[in-house]
Amino acid sequence: MTGGKPGNGAKPLIYAVSDATGEMAMSIAVAALRQFTQPGIMVLRRGKVTNQDRIAKVVREAKETGGLIVFTLVSQELRQMLLQAASESNLTAVDVMGPILEQFTQYFHATPSDQPGLKYQLTAEYFRRNEAVEFTVKHDDGLGLESIQQADIVLLGISRTSKTPLSIYLAYRGFKVANIPLVRGVTLPQEARLLDPRKIVGLTISGEKLSELRETRLQKIGRPISDDYANLESIRLELQYAQKIFSEIGNVAIIDVTTKAIEEVASEILTVLGK
Repeated sequence: MTGGKPGNGAKPLIYAVSDATGEMAMSIAVAALRQFTQPGIMVLRRGKVTNQDRIAKVVREAKETGGLIVFTLVSQELRQMLLQAASESNLTAVDVMGPILEQFTQYFHATPSDQPGLKYQLTAEYFRRNEAVEFTVKHDDGLGLESIQQADIVLLGISRTSKTPLSIYLAYRGFKVANIPLVRGVTLPQEARLLDPRKIVGLTISGEKLSELRETRLQKIGRPISDDYANLESIRLELQYAQKIFSEIGNVAIIDVTTKAIEEVASEILTVLGK
């Protein structure tokens, strides 16, 4: 179904709709968006959509904004309601869960449960992951040094080496992660130097690639690309400083993130740390 598009000047919107928390729909939408370069696309979570009124509300909202709907409703009845409502409003609605459930029904010769949120029942794993995410947010970008010893993984790297997105991704895997920026001329905090090096990962990147990333960043915030932040020689000095820190700590796993996706780097981190 072809949906409406945002009006002039409006930011593209994607509605992640679910009869549970909306986390799965949100994750799928965000993962798909990583394959595109369009800036300013917003993903809005709409959870607990469990009846016709809630479906109508989401569809009205999407119609007003020209948004696209990505949904993970497990109830066949609700899926059909949403698809029909979206069609009547000339909106695009992507059914993520339906095709999988239909294939599983045929394969297992069984009818799926229509109970939403089974994945998120209050299990020990659920609480462990939530605790990991909370810890990671509080220990982003050098924060929370007083309790950094509790981290499962500590990431070190200069600016724009994907420290924060990697931390959040690993936290959703259940690991408490802290990340500390390395800034040339600024001493590494003593709390970091006292850490077990077996939980530390140093992130590095090609100078040329980092220069491109930083130029893009400068353009987005309206600063000149001639800024030292994106200067290749300055970046090389930063990378040398980072390497010096890694050597001083000793036995630090070092991972080059130049051409790798977040998921790939995260997998490599867990492998080298034996997690």
